[in-house]
Amino acid sequence: MTAITVFYKGKSIRGFHAVGHTGFAESGEDIVCAAVSAITQTACLGLMEYLESKPEPEQKDGELRVLVPEGASRRDEERAELILGTMLKGLRSVEENYSDYLKIIKKEV
Repeated sequence: MTAITVFYKGKSIRGFHAVGHTGFAESGEDIVCAAVSAITQTACLGLMEYLESKPEPEQKDGELRVLVPEGASRRDEERAELILGTMLKGLRSVEENYSDYLKIIKKEV
């Protein structure tokens, strides 16, 4: 199962940590893993492209962790909220259909 922890500060999404293989199918055949990877990687790329205060993603062994930098401008926080909020909508859609393979966890930071 893939677990994605979404980090919040109040009502604002501040980042996420994705870990684990969904286990839906063999590697290279797993449509759930592919969907989750595409959604989270796209969000990471969006943050890197559109935020002035660049996040520093941590990626290793099937894990991806990205946080909006502390002290980000109001503009960056608003952009991050749009990007990460869209990511979350996509992930929730996958979770609705494949809840045995994806779990989304909310965590206050």
